[in-house]
Amino acid sequence: MLSRAASSLFWMARYLERAESQARLLDVSLTMALIDVPEDRTEQLSVPLLVSGTREIFLDSYTGITPQNLIDFLLLDERHPASVFNIIRNARDNALHVRGNLSSDVWESINQAWLEMQELQRKGVTVSNASSVFDWIRERSHMFRGAAYGTLLRDDAFHFLRLGTFIERAETTARVLDIRHVMAMKAMEDHATQAFFEWTAVLHSLAAFEAYQNTYGHNLDAMSVAELLILAPDVPRSLHGCLREIASLLEQVESGDARGSRRLASSLYANIRHGDRDYIAERGLHNYLVDFLDRIQLIGGQIQKDYMGWQG
Repeated sequence: MLSRAASSLFWMARYLERAESQARLLDVSLTMALIDVPEDRTEQLSVPLLVSGTREIFLDSYTGITPQNLIDFLLLDERHPASVFNIIRNARDNALHVRGNLSSDVWESINQAWLEMQELQRKGVTVSNASSVFDWIRERSHMFRGAAYGTLLRDDAFHFLRLGTFIERAETTARVLDIRHVMAMKAMEDHATQAFFEWTAVLHSLAAFEAYQNTYGHNLDAMSVAELLILAPDVPRSLHGCLREIASLLEQVESGDARGSRRLASSLYANIRHGDRDYIAERGLHNYLVDFLDRIQLIGGQIQKDYMGWQG
């Protein structure tokens, strides 16, 4: 497979996963801001900005962190490269480059999302209708993945597409867990009820609330949440689940020399597969997640170097 095609497939999937993650984060943060006391609302609204690393960019363009400003910036702002509007546009542009590698169903799911996104931007999104827009973004992401899984050949095009999904998903899980964990631990010092809502926010942001209840019941505690989102192999957005897929997909890619990518992925996968909650607690969750982020970004960069000719 040509390196440009591999890159387009990889980033197309990353962008669509990013759009869904951003919608989930924003949805949860707006809900949490309604629950919190006024002095804590700015902190809640800042979470999507902290996860995406765009807080300073936001403050350069907007006078305050309000729900409407956040919606405008993270969903619709053409000037902001990481808005959902631009994320979906970039996904569609990448899909256009590899139209011949995609089924009609996959192409239509992405192209239709872009057409509808333009209409949403034209009409605008308000706090009152934002929830339905978040649902729409999630549905479009699910439609893309369903079409890809149900209609694409299991060839290198499919493998690069899936690699993009799981690299992006692993980074998001680690970032959300790290930032929300700090907020939850701070809340535990002041008010146990608030800490409960913080851990609930972590799980809802990563679509893992029901999985937690099925595994641990209704009592929320820090290490159980961390164990689920890091070590549980069958949770779709857990670090273990993502690394298992990444390591497996790299073994299936036929083109190119991927020894570097495979070595890095296998090492990190073994670290998680043989880890336990005591090791995470001993090391400290924040330190563990910072190390994970460094290593997963290294894997993503190595994949691009091995297959796509990127040296950065």
